[in-house]
Amino acid sequence: MNKLIKGAIAGAAGVALLLGGAGTFALWNSSASVAGGTIVAGNLLVADPGTAGVWTVNGGATAITLSSYRVVPGDVLKYTKTVNVTASGDNLVATLGLGTASITPTAAGNAADVALAAYLNANAVLAASGSSITGTGPYTVTAGTAGIVAQPVVVTATITFPKSATAGIENAAKTGSVSLANLTVTLNQN
Repeated sequence: MNKLIKGAIAGAAGVALLLGGAGTFALWNSSASVAGGTIVAGNLLVADPGTAGVWTVNGGATAITLSSYRVVPGDVLKYTKTVNVTASGDNLVATLGLGTASITPTAAGNAADVALAAYLNANAVLAASGSSITGTGPYTVTAGTAGIVAQPVVVTATITFPKSATAGIENAAKTGSVSLANLTVTLNQN
């Protein structure tokens, strides 16, 4: 018999022995129940109470109608609204912010719309105030053991159309149009 055949027979016998032992296990076993208790999940929610927000421009107190206002470089638009924040959880810390898709070009293929959206997105910030809010931006909500249930928080989205010292730099945004229909306040666990 040649060495290759002898090696193959020996290998097959070894594999058969190993497979035969794979199915054996101890017949004795045991388990015990332990009182684990119950856990309850917390909550994190930002909700619109249904009251309308107000748009103002350049620090004025008079509300504007956004759909008929024509923004120009140097304008600062502010949207102020009260939202309800609920946060409960012993170790819950969250950040309140402005959604990334809040300002979008009306027509994605229109260069002026894209340029205006880029200008405004780069300079949009959210301010917040309320008993459960700390920080100066990003704003932090810390629930702690007591939790926060439907606390009113005043949020202000400030959208600045920067005015450059270089003449004509904003020309790419002339006649541009953006949608603020998706203006959102986000609350994300840290």
